[in-house]
Amino acid sequence: MMWFYLSLSKFFNKIGNYFYYLHVKELRIKQKKDSEKPNKPYCKKCVLKYATTEKMQRKENLIHATQGDKVRKITEFWLECIRCKAKTKKGYC
Repeated sequence: MMWFYLSLSKFFNKIGNYFYYLHVKELRIKQKKDSEKPNKPYCKKCVLKYATTEKMQRKENLIHATQGDKVRKITEFWLECIRCKAKTKKGYC
């Protein structure tokens, strides 16, 4: 009787593995498509509110910071939506 249940469970495991590997295959295809997309930032507010994909412009501000006797140029940057003027967090480089 035990062998019957083992052979039955083996059959259902094969079915489960089949669907799992189909799922993994679809995920890899989706990841490949996502990685090939151009990395254009869109405004999330406009996407949600107006269902449009508005591109965001890069804005920069040059800061002259003094460190002792040295003067360093630090670029402060952020992205700003063309349509609604929403801004992202500032970054520095």
